[in-house]
Amino acid sequence: MADLLEDISGTLFTPTATFRRMLEERTSITIAAMIVLIACICSGVGTLLTQSTVMSLFTEFSSFEPVAPDFEEMTFSPITAMTSSVIGGFISWVVIAGICHIVAKILGGKGTFSEMLVLMGFATLPNIFQAPIGLIVMLSGGLTGAFIAIGLGSFLAIWVLILDVLAIREAHKISTGRAIATLVLPIVVLVVLVFILIIIGLSLISVL
Repeated sequence: MADLLEDISGTLFTPTATFRRMLEERTSITIAAMIVLIACICSGVGTLLTQSTVMSLFTEFSSFEPVAPDFEEMTFSPITAMTSSVIGGFISWVVIAGICHIVAKILGGKGTFSEMLVLMGFATLPNIFQAPIGLIVMLSGGLTGAFIAIGLGSFLAIWVLILDVLAIREAHKISTGRAIATLVLPIVVLVVLVFILIIIGLSLISVL
């Protein structure tokens, strides 16, 4: 337990040294999966606490007309929120780690997929703060709560991205620049593919 707590605090505050030590000690994927599970649960709790504040903003405007009769009921149930958070979190963890592993290999990386899974699993740790942020948002309410959700949510997202870059760099023993490229290139390729598909679709529609 002491080692796990050290890994958690180290990931949050001294990630580079901690990631290197975890690779040397061969931290198991099971432990990383536990971290992902905790992060997913906290994200789900944060979603549940935040959603009422965000939805209430729409109903505050006197001129607002719901896009659907049951608009006020368009919120996640606790079971739905937690299930989607956990399942989506695990799928994202494995898929993103796999894609980044392949790209890193192309760019000269030397790490293994299991090492990527472990480090990128721990890189999700900042999401544990989603739950307390959700509580703050709920207590603040209104526009204040919305701004807090956007501001702190963006901060956590950037924090996770930084840890992802460090995880890729340490797992594959590549430069920071190549680690950033490993994370960015798949996004660029996806955007280009979507753009091409849209152009093709518009062309087919115009022909028909």
